[in-house]
Amino acid sequence: MIPSLLGVELLRLLRRTPLWLFFATLAMQSIPFNPIPNVLPLAAYVARHAEDPLGLYLSVALSALGAVLGKLVVLRFGSSLRALMPARSREAFKKLLEMVPGDKLDLAVFAIAASPLPDDEVYLLLGAGGYSTRRLAAVLIPAKALWAATHLAYALATYRAAKLLAGDAATWAYAVSISALTLALTVAALRLDWAAVLDAYRYGGIKSAVAAGLKSALSLRRNRPRL
Repeated sequence: MIPSLLGVELLRLLRRTPLWLFFATLAMQSIPFNPIPNVLPLAAYVARHAEDPLGLYLSVALSALGAVLGKLVVLRFGSSLRALMPARSREAFKKLLEMVPGDKLDLAVFAIAASPLPDDEVYLLLGAGGYSTRRLAAVLIPAKALWAATHLAYALATYRAAKLLAGDAATWAYAVSISALTLALTVAALRLDWAAVLDAYRYGGIKSAVAAGLKSALSLRRNRPRL
């Protein structure tokens, strides 16, 4: 009797609060190369709670926490892969990580973790190279907070635009528009010339990297195949 009552209360808690976002994000972020768009849980929450400021703040915090723990799981998975690597490869990769100044490596991990781009390869390699779990957690906490806030802002902007343009049909318009827009942005991000962006960052810093990214995006639009 008591376990069933606890189950009912837990379901009510999950329905009325953004707590379910923690579990959904944790599950998605714990699976390497998960194809489901990361914005999906937050987008679903925004559709019902766009006018609840406290709930939106909590949704960012819970999503960020789930993402941090999920990526730490991926790091541990990468650590387990070390046994499959030849000893020489393990040592070479460890030396490579040691050659990169700690602050620059952490900054690079922060930038990747805060971006909406796929980042599982990074954690798998860091885990295989013996990167510290505590060190990664310290980098991931602010990075995933920014990541979650950016995803929420994107979902809110899309929802409000759909509500303004579609009125009573806002929910359907929001679902279609955020799906199409997310797919388009994902394809565009994957097709960018990231080698050029990284070279620009290496020699000119953030501004040069942003300029290189915009230049690459514009070239994609110009070279888009015509039907």
